[in-house]
Amino acid sequence: MAKILLPAGWTHGARTEFDVPAGPLMEVIKRFAAAHPAHRRRLLGDDGEPLGYFNVYVDDDPVARPDRAAAEIASDSVVVIVPPLAGG
Repeated sequence: MAKILLPAGWTHGARTEFDVPAGPLMEVIKRFAAAHPAHRRRLLGDDGEPLGYFNVYVDDDPVARPDRAAAEIASDSVVVIVPPLAGG
């Protein structure tokens, strides 16, 4: 099983690490959101597709937005979702 790590701010002190089946990145995110509806609004748009504004890392490597559709998640991979940060 692969893992998804969510930011602690999204989980409000609850679990931040989840096991997910391997497969195409976009499908992994969609399946995760279906299995964990509390996180759906942060991950999927109204059309049911993953939102593009958060950053995704697979095994510590960033996955650029244009590359996400082709990215494959192996059974031993760790997917980290990082919300966008604002500052100034």
